[in-house]
Amino acid sequence: MHVERRNIGDLIQLFAKKWLIIIAITGFCTGTAGWISFFVLTPVYQATSKVLVHEIKKEEKEDVAASFYQMETSFKLLDTFIVIAESPQVLDKVIKNLDLSMSYHELSQKVRIQQVRESLAIEIIVEGTKPEKTVDIANEISSVLSDEIRKIYGESNVSVIKTAELTEASKPVKPKAMLNMVTAFFAGIVIAIGLIFLRDLFKKLKRKEEVNVDDLEQTFSRERRYSTRI
Repeated sequence: MHVERRNIGDLIQLFAKKWLIIIAITGFCTGTAGWISFFVLTPVYQATSKVLVHEIKKEEKEDVAASFYQMETSFKLLDTFIVIAESPQVLDKVIKNLDLSMSYHELSQKVRIQQVRESLAIEIIVEGTKPEKTVDIANEISSVLSDEIRKIYGESNVSVIKTAELTEASKPVKPKAMLNMVTAFFAGIVIAIGLIFLRDLFKKLKRKEEVNVDDLEQTFSRERRYSTRI
């Protein structure tokens, strides 16, 4: 079926006539996103602590190869310490020390431990619904990690360089209400324009079908009159 092509001017006129519908749908989508973000979704807070892995002690006289080897060893230790920090050996003690009502698996889902760019620093990021508890967990992981490494290696190879603070954890990181509302705003515009265009298209198709039916009826009527005369 052939569909009449629409130029940009016709579309602009069509959407201009239906501006109330566009505003209503866009406002509804934006308002719904804001309501869900502010009143339905539970705020998630984030706290961060950092520990520094000490470099392997260097000899007074060493060549470039030895220096490179010691640096490589330090980075391997960093990877090992990250694994230790994520293990039940550390997180189970954190749960016990803070008397948390959660399992190791539940706590591990809230914790993200990673290297800070290409340095020897480890970043411990904790997310939770209560900022005070989130801060306590981040700091306790740093403390327990330092103790466990001291037990394993006989000396403390890490030191805390940043403790989590309540001031930084007081602002929720999720949901991102403004981002959700902006996304819903543009989505509402697209949905409104799409509905208006499809509605107009279906109306035109229906009118064409009605015209075609009328033409066929007129043709059959003329043929019947012609056959009657014969």
